[in-house]
Amino acid sequence: MDRERNVILSNGTKGIVRPIIPSDADALATALWELAPDSRMRRFFFDKTDLSEKELARFSTPDGFNHIAYGLAVELEGEDELKPVAVARCFRDAKDGRLAEIAIVTADAWQGLGAGSELMRSLSSAAYRVGIRQWLAPMFADNIAMGRLLGRFATLLEERELGNGIVETIYEIIEPTGDSASEKL
Repeated sequence: MDRERNVILSNGTKGIVRPIIPSDADALATALWELAPDSRMRRFFFDKTDLSEKELARFSTPDGFNHIAYGLAVELEGEDELKPVAVARCFRDAKDGRLAEIAIVTADAWQGLGAGSELMRSLSSAAYRVGIRQWLAPMFADNIAMGRLLGRFATLLEERELGNGIVETIYEIIEPTGDSASEKL
């Protein structure tokens, strides 16, 4: 996983999608803390405000095969450094190597601008190249945005209610085409 991709969000903001690396740990911790409680709930199913050292280490060291993770950072006017605004990752299932649990989170101010789509483009392509063919996506049943996003890159196969408003969905990844399929990671 060594490929960066320049993107432009729907509001005209320029950004970069790139693989997560160990030095991103502090940015991941800060980004979680800055999320609104509702966004943290949608990602973790409870209002998680911080990550343990073990979680930070795990989340910031993807191997590109069993754990794939991309981040999107944007250029802000007057700022020298890029601002991280979204992360997408998947963890391959230990029993079924064709299945991976997927998770995506976008900073509140950047939701609805195409960040998730840009991350999904890279994540789907990378996952497909290493033999992952299905997403396992637990989410709140009312998370229409996530369902819509997954539906752009995969086909819903199954949905089970887990209780407390949470569903577990399985999607078949649509084989990537075009530029995303030809990226070399």
